[in-house]
Amino acid sequence: MKNRKWLQLGATIILGLSLLMVGCSSDTTPSPSPSPSPSPSPTAKPQPVEFSLSESYPASHPMTTDAYEVWAQMVNDATEGAVEIQVFPGGTIAKAEETYDAVVAGACDMGMVVLAYHPEIFPLSQLGILPLDFPNAVTANKVFHDLYHGSPEIQAEYEEVKVLFFYSTSPYQLHTANKPINSIDDIEGLLIRCGGDTDAAITEALGGVPQFLPMPDSYLALEKGVMDGHMGPFGPMPGFKLDEVLSCHLDNGNFHTDYFALLMNLEKWNSLPSDLQEAIDGVSSTVAGDLFGEVFDGTDTVAINAMKDKGDTFTSFSPDEKDQLDAIFSDMRANWVQEQEANGLPGQDLLDEALRLCEKYS
Repeated sequence: MKNRKWLQLGATIILGLSLLMVGCSSDTTPSPSPSPSPSPSPTAKPQPVEFSLSESYPASHPMTTDAYEVWAQMVNDATEGAVEIQVFPGGTIAKAEETYDAVVAGACDMGMVVLAYHPEIFPLSQLGILPLDFPNAVTANKVFHDLYHGSPEIQAEYEEVKVLFFYSTSPYQLHTANKPINSIDDIEGLLIRCGGDTDAAITEALGGVPQFLPMPDSYLALEKGVMDGHMGPFGPMPGFKLDEVLSCHLDNGNFHTDYFALLMNLEKWNSLPSDLQEAIDGVSSTVAGDLFGEVFDGTDTVAINAMKDKGDTFTSFSPDEKDQLDAIFSDMRANWVQEQEANGLPGQDLLDEALRLCEKYS
């Protein structure tokens, strides 16, 4: 009996100790750690805005590789990769004479427009194409930049588009297939390729017969003897293979320069935020104008040296011939002024300012 009591007491003590240990064990068990919050996903980088640019030089020409493609990279850098421009050379999107309409319609976002091809759209801009005796392309670029920004009348000619920048050729000279030009009389009756009204007016004043034809189409016409010569700067000729069919060069005619505008579709421009517009403007205007002018002037030197190396004939007008040429140029400028004034446009004021700027920058 006494042993049973002791057994019952021992069992009670053991049970109590067991419950106590379980309770202590429950109290000391650590609470489970909260699950870590998921890391925020990295913000996706916005896709760059892509624009197409149509220009007419061959893909390997320095004006493509050293000017247009370089400027496209400048835009990409200035916008920190937000804007990418794909350059389409060789008129693959639009031919030179169709580029303005293509830009306005949005067939290309940007385009190289030859102002001489559109006198009906840019009548006052033809001032830059008159014979103004620019010594080089860089000077001509600066003059027209100032004329554009200083003249509301010229600016109004570009109301359908965004002007990115202007640039010019180096001075035009006369190149013939096999007849050296030593005097104005030597030009009489020659069929000369011309790109615009100014080329044609000069050719006619010198006794030649103007033949309107875009540069990319000129090689075949000259090769077949359909034309006798070409009026233009030296630099672009190798890119269009004209150096292969023209071997005689008058090197001091300095007939005039030709102007181009890089224009952008206005809707595409307005779709850009202001910070990207400012970045693009910052590498356009005179910055791009100087770049393109330096490249164009450089192409003249390279082309002339190559033509001399292959034995081409170079001739120059005498001082008397140059005096006759200057008189012709003066008459052309006066006729242009008269035409503009008859249309209520400030032709004389703009001509005077152009001559002043030419002297300033020369």
